Amino acid sequence: MSNILFLTHIYPFPPNDGGRIVTYNTLRILEEKQHKVFLVSFIDKDKEKQVDLKNIKQYLVNKNYSNRKLSLIKNLFEKIPFTMKKYFDGDVENKISTILKKEKIDVVILDHLHMAIYAKFIKSINHNIHVYLRQHNIESIIMKRAHEKESNLFKKTYLKMQYKKLYKFESEICEIMDQILVITEEDKETLKSMNPTLKKIQTVKAGVDLEKYKPFSYKKEDNGYKLVFLGAMNWLPNENGTIWFTENVFPELIKNIPKIKFYIVGKNPSEKVRLLEKRYPENIVVTGYVEDEREYIAMADVFIVPLLIGGGMRLKILNALAMKKAVVTTSIGAEGINLSNSYYIADSPQEFLSAIKRMLLDKSFRSNLEENGYKEVVENYSFESVLNPLLKMLES
Repeated sequence: MSNILFLTHIYPFPPNDGGRIVTYNTLRILEEKQHKVFLVSFIDKDKEKQVDLKNIKQYLVNKNYSNRKLSLIKNLFEKIPFTMKKYFDGDVENKISTILKKEKIDVVILDHLHMAIYAKFIKSINHNIHVYLRQHNIESIIMKRAHEKESNLFKKTYLKMQYKKLYKFESEICEIMDQILVITEEDKETLKSMNPTLKKIQTVKAGVDLEKYKPFSYKKEDNGYKLVFLGAMNWLPNENGTIWFTENVFPELIKNIPKIKFYIVGKNPSEKVRLLEKRYPENIVVTGYVEDEREYIAMADVFIVPLLIGGGMRLKILNALAMKKAVVTTSIGAEGINLSNSYYIADSPQEFLSAIKRMLLDKSFRSNLEENGYKEVVENYSFESVLNPLLKMLES
């Protein structure tokens, strides 16, 4: 079994959003397979509580994850993009150095591009050590889409500058890696187009914890319909998607189906998202952080993922399908999910409106989608099966 140094930029406990869920389950399975893991992670001690782990030794660095305006302005004059530079910390380098000098580490796994900033430092201590980069998204693609969707001229200009820096950083830093693990085939092809010299890229999909996400009944308190969106609301694509849906689809939807409620479920909702609830007090509920998101997935008549910005793969869609929920999403929302008849894709407001209306009013159509989605997810996306390529690498 391998000794693994595992670096991640956000503490993966509890696993309450897409990125954390993937990281948590990766660590869980590495532990189950008896690999020895040394975890280096940031943690916001004001908001997050350290979890005791039996067989994973933790080295944590306190960090406030929020963006500071002064740092954003200062980054205008720096080469490394802000979303990467903000995770550089001398304390992390000290912990890496201590572990590499004290322990016999076989493999370093950098979880998310944000920790790739430490790759050169790791190689300077031991140039023979194998360094794997686990890409959850192609970060420069997310930045590019954010720039394209932004209407504020100042923000649009800043995002374009950040995109150019991030594209250069991402395409160049990947050359250092001994192996790059992406979540989708689309991300694999994108990376190759960014840097044709990259050879060691392998797809290791995200999966579903089928013990946690499974169908269970929900007793309705009223006769109305319920739509649910789930995701960390401090992530730009989630905020952007919910606002787009509420402004472009929801007004017409409540004209047609007045007894409908839209639940926006996820931590750290911005003031823009909070205002949606004030605009439609009878029809929109913004929950903020919830202890168990499965209760909200279970209550959904339709689970929606109206993303216009993003990259990688939306684990929330797989989780909803595993709980036998009908899903409407966009082409961007469905990227990387290779299932045939499990969800409905709608890219325009009219398509989104028509899809939701049909699912709500045609129970047979909705039931067929639910059954197909559940069956395909169970067959193709269990966490242990999708992590097999990584486990085989570690064994060899």
